[in-house]
Formats: sequence, structure tokens, C-alpha cells
Amino acid sequence: MPQDPSTYQLTNDHAEAERRSKEWRDDDPFPGIPSALLSKEHIRDYVRVTGMLCPFYPDEEGRFKAASYEAWPIRFIHWNEAGQKIIDEVDKEHYKDRGYELKENSIAFMQIDCKIRLPHYIALRFNLSITHVHRGLLLGTGPLVDPGFSGNLLIPLHNLTSAPYRIRRGVIWIEFTKTSARSTPPPDFEARKRDVGYETYFERASGNNPIQSSIPLAVKDAQVAANQAKTDARRALRTNLFFASLGFLALLGIIIAAANFGISILRDASQVRQDTGQNTAETRRLSTEAESLRTELRDAERQIQELRQQFDELRAQRPSNQPSPTK
Repeated sequence: MPQDPSTYQLTNDHAEAERRSKEWRDDDPFPGIPSALLSKEHIRDYVRVTGMLCPFYPDEEGRFKAASYEAWPIRFIHWNEAGQKIIDEVDKEHYKDRGYELKENSIAFMQIDCKIRLPHYIALRFNLSITHVHRGLLLGTGPLVDPGFSGNLLIPLHNLTSAPYRIRRGVIWIEFTKTSARSTPPPDFEARKRDVGYETYFERASGNNPIQSSIPLAVKDAQVAANQAKTDARRALRTNLFFASLGFLALLGIIIAAANFGISILRDASQVRQDTGQNTAETRRLSTEAESLRTELRDAERQIQELRQQFDELRAQRPSNQPSPTK
């Protein structure tokens, strides 16, 4: 027969907690407590007698709310970009001062600082602290932990933000519900749900292959694509500059040829104008000389005419018996 529950004191010794768990696994030490969500007082009583949480720190500031208990991390497991598993053990005092940093866009698996040993009449649920939710942290769906479970919870945490996130204090709140009747676990429950190491969970879930967020890979692929696009753009720019340079040189050659042609035309036009000016001056000179010759010719004709008149007058005055000068 189990001893009187009122004689039990809280223990953080795992061997004693295991003994109490086996002793009270099927027998409820507090049958008068109704089947419902347990208050913090009833959580404390069941932990004290059945050893369902060990270690247990109910007197630490901030560990208890009205119907839930705050669990702290003891280990973080994640995979780096090379696919290597990283296991970070958490020192409690160091964690109090510094916390733990989750990389941006990452998944890390957290083990809490207490081992769970549930009797066959109590179930457990856990939820992420609402502060972490509001800051962009996501908890893998808080499942129901069935009565009879024994072991360390392995809880996936997703940092969905684009910046590292530093966890401080507790991460999850645990709540306990007393079932309406004692439930006998299925035959394979002992092998599958009691005292299973985290390696077994990973083996069952993924064959121990890396479990990583797809976001960094997508970001990396996007960065590779962006870098390739930059390289292609630079190459295209260089090609365009090359052909643009050729086009510019060709255009410059055309402009120079056009300029030379224009200069040649202007030079020829200037020569033509010069020649035309010289021809015009020559024409004017010749015209002047012609006019002068015409004037001299008119003067000569006038003189001839006067001489002819004088000759006619002389001839008219000659005596008739005087021989003609022409004979």
C-alpha cells in the first residue's frame, strides 16, 4: 500500500521521483480533486507525491501562474548550414544572465529542464509564452502529452523573424489536466513513449537527417540568383558598352566625315565665291574698257564725220578749171 500522501515532501532526486511515479502510476493520491484543469496548488500536490516533474522549482520567482508552470530550457539542438547537428547544453546561471540566441529564420529543438513522469490519470499540454509569440517566435503545435508518458520533451521552436532572437527566462508554460478516469495505455506505449532519448525521436521523424528551415535555403537560393543576375547584368552592361563604344566610334567617324565633307563644300563654295568675285571684277573691268572703247570709237566717228564735212566743203569751194586732187 502507498504511504499517506500528506507525508511526502518535494524531491528533485530522479531515483526517488521514479519510485514515486511507479508507486502512484495507477492510484490517484487525491481522488477528491475533480477531473479538470489543475490549479497551481493541485499541480504542486501531484508533483510532490507522484514525482511527475523533476526537478521542480515552484518557489522560484515567476515560475507559477494560476494554472501553469514555467519550464526552462536545458538543451538546444539545431543543424548548421552544412547540415551538422549542434547540441548546446544550457548552464542555468549563464542562461539567467545571457539567455540563448536563436538564429534568424531557423528551427531549434529545445529540451526542458524537468523530466516528465505522468500517471495514468493526468495529461499535459504546453504552450509558448505569449511574449515570444508577439515577437515572432513560433512553437511547434503544442500537442497533448498522454497519461503515462515518461521522458524529456523535445519542442521545436521557429524563429520566423529576419533577426536573431535571444530567449530569456522560460519559454513554455505547462498545464495539467486530470482525466475523467484512469486510462490504460496501449501495449506498445511502454516502448514508444517512456524514457525515449531525443536521438530516437529524430530517427523516427527524419532518419536523423538534418531538420532545417527552408527559409534560409530559399534566401540563399535567392541570393545566388541575385548574384548571378548581377553578374549577368554586369556582363550585359560590358557587352552593351562595347557595342555602344563601337557605335559611338562609327557615329563619330560619320560625324567627322560629314564635317570634312561640309568643310570641303564650304571651301569649294568659298573658292567659287572668290572666283565669282574675281570674274565679276574682271567683267566690270572689261565692261569699263569696252565702254571706253565705244566712247573713243564714237569720238573717232565724230572726227571722221567732221573731216568728211570739211573735205566736202573744200571740194565745193575748188574752182572748176582746177584739176581734182584725185587726178
